[in-house]
Amino acid sequence: MKFSLHQFLKVVTGIVADNHAVGTVNGPAIDRRGFEEALVVVNSGANGTNGTVNVKVQESDASDSGFADITDAAFSEITEDNDNTVYVGRLNLVGRKRYLRVVATVGTAACDLGVDVILGAASELPVTQVNNVAFSL
Repeated sequence: MKFSLHQFLKVVTGIVADNHAVGTVNGPAIDRRGFEEALVVVNSGANGTNGTVNVKVQESDASDSGFADITDAAFSEITEDNDNTVYVGRLNLVGRKRYLRVVATVGTAACDLGVDVILGAASELPVTQVNNVAFSL
């Protein structure tokens, strides 16, 4: 049986793309069961004057509580006013807790930010997709 590349991956929203106000933005719980790797993709847009953003990944055994920081799973502070940059971090999920979430702390001024999480190295195929495939060439 032949599988397409997208059947090995599952793309989920870590933090909805938006102009986020100063404060903490907790992304939704992401069920990573059945996957052994994750790419965390931060899309940083225009930040307010002297704005800062700190993005990290947390894990938990439950989807609704008990989240704790994953050691070293944090991006360097984003400080550019018009950053317009994509940042990527990779997580080995073997031995990790079942649920992940992305947390952004926005300081000083609002920022444009969105985060996607690409789960990969599925232990079973095909993976049930959470989004439609727009094209497959």
